[in-house]
Amino acid sequence: MMRLFFAFLFVFAGSFVQVVESAEKQENLCEKAVNQESGYRVSGIYGSSLELEQHPAVAYVLLREMQRFKVLQREFQQKTEEWRFEFAEMIGGKTIVFVYHRQLQTDFCAGPNAFFVLKQ
Repeated sequence: MMRLFFAFLFVFAGSFVQVVESAEKQENLCEKAVNQESGYRVSGIYGSSLELEQHPAVAYVLLREMQRFKVLQREFQQKTEEWRFEFAEMIGGKTIVFVYHRQLQTDFCAGPNAFFVLKQ
């Protein structure tokens, strides 16, 4: 019985620590880069806020699927010294951007790297 109590206590304490850590919001460097360097501003996250960065291959597959289903109106790229922005304008007026650091460091953004954007 005591083992069960300690197991429950450790699981509860571990989940509490995880909640506290996730509550401390880090600055998303990709969101900051879009707002400062692209001429667009972030209006929301594309996908889940719990997801980390999407690999460039994922963006490529998503763009091809958008073309296949005929919802992609136009796609284009912008590059700076540090960042690469891949934009997708969809039918209906929504624009999505995938943001990548030029050195492709893992988890560089400290959060998602795909956003809905509006022209500034």
